[in-house]
Amino acid sequence: MHISTVHTLSNTKISKIFFYGLACAYMVLLLLYIVLTPTKSLLAVAILSGLYFFRHSKYVLNHPKFHAIAAVSPIVEIVLLFLIFLRNGTEIESIVFVVFVADLLLHYKSWYALPFAYGGFVAYLVLWPTDGQDLWRNVFYILSYTCLVIPIWSTKLLLNQRDMSVRLNKALIQEAKTREELAVFKERSRIAEEVHDTVGHSLTTAIVALEGAQLLFDIRPEEALRKILVAREQLKQGLGDIRQVVRTLKIKDGNAEAGLEQGITKIMNDTAKQTGVQFQFVFEVNTPLISLQEYVMINSIKESITNALKHGQASRIEIAITEQQDTIHMMVKDNGRGSDSVIYGFGLNSMEERIQAIGGQLNVISEFNKGFVLQVQMPVARGKSSENRSEGQRHARG
Repeated sequence: MHISTVHTLSNTKISKIFFYGLACAYMVLLLLYIVLTPTKSLLAVAILSGLYFFRHSKYVLNHPKFHAIAAVSPIVEIVLLFLIFLRNGTEIESIVFVVFVADLLLHYKSWYALPFAYGGFVAYLVLWPTDGQDLWRNVFYILSYTCLVIPIWSTKLLLNQRDMSVRLNKALIQEAKTREELAVFKERSRIAEEVHDTVGHSLTTAIVALEGAQLLFDIRPEEALRKILVAREQLKQGLGDIRQVVRTLKIKDGNAEAGLEQGITKIMNDTAKQTGVQFQFVFEVNTPLISLQEYVMINSIKESITNALKHGQASRIEIAITEQQDTIHMMVKDNGRGSDSVIYGFGLNSMEERIQAIGGQLNVISEFNKGFVLQVQMPVARGKSSENRSEGQRHARG
């Protein structure tokens, strides 16, 4: 078991930028010190430079068994720095130590870097007294030093957290796309079965009737005519079945051809005409969504409206869909009767399963005589089909 102290920034590009920036500053300061104090040992500076670059090499960083070198090297380096700069009076040592500590904070784990940084600074205060052993002055120096250490350390944590969030969002988007592909595959299988069971049966019956009519056309024309009429009815029925399948697909797609906003507006208008309920709608989404997300949102809104009218007897329903920081927030609120205890029935359970399947979260809030609030959050997943559809809509408006 190897206990590693190495913990660089998770974003490789930013990590390289910080490394090269600190390395350049470190080398320039050491070369400047050699110019100002040529009597000092060049060998120590060469060893410092070699250790610094060696512990940052891929050979050390990519092999955990060599991480012990990365842990021991800073100890040797700090000792050499103290030996080189001890009481030289150039003031370069202060900047060199800050660069060295910044490198530790950005490339090592906190449990190793923070004690090392503060231990080295305390040693610096002891070995480089300015005007006597002034305790309060040293306390002030430590507080000032903390104001430098904490931002560097916090920057590393924030950058790693941001990179983790970006990777998580990409993973959720990829998962949503995968689930969409699986949903499309299942839908195609269902369509194939439905066509086979309905349209296939009708066409088979029509073909058999026409073949029988062909055999009876010269012998019994009346019977042949009857079979032709049967085939005609079967073909009509098959055509009707095909149209029914197409209509079902359009409904299940949430009227996606018209767009999510238009699809929701149509649902509200149709419901308002039939029931008289009042709607308030807010739609602030700029990013085109994949069809699977639109499908889930459309069905969730339909289920929410049904529950509000059926169980809550609501007269007013508010629907809001907004986009904030790569997250879609959807809220459906009614002024119905509400309930002190929300019991998930078949509709809410199915809705929650669909929302969780695309990486979203469902939350419901309700109190007696205070209505019902449904809240949904899901990551933005950009799909090519949605982007093409949105581009087509912009051209159409233009």
